[in-house]
Amino acid sequence: MKPETIGLIGALGGTLLGVLGGVYGTWNSIKQTNGPRERAFVVKMSVLFWIVVSLFVVLVFVLPAPWNYYIWLPYGLWLTSTIRRSDLKQQAIREAESASKEML
Repeated sequence: MKPETIGLIGALGGTLLGVLGGVYGTWNSIKQTNGPRERAFVVKMSVLFWIVVSLFVVLVFVLPAPWNYYIWLPYGLWLTSTIRRSDLKQQAIREAESASKEML
């Protein structure tokens, strides 16, 4: 088998495996929610993350060097800060929903 073919198989297989892992993780995140407000929030954040990550990947391949390298810094900062903020908000929603269930 030619090296180019092996590389193509690896690239396509790695991409497919990465997307399937993302789909599985998204599905589990939505499945593990405890209430309707939390589920709606997780779905909204999942859509946001899928859009931004897809846009990032496209920009890395479309932008010419060195601009495709410069996109990593804002992406990394956005990703880490958004994950942290969304985790805190999800926890607050979970606690609020839990407290409202206890009152019933």
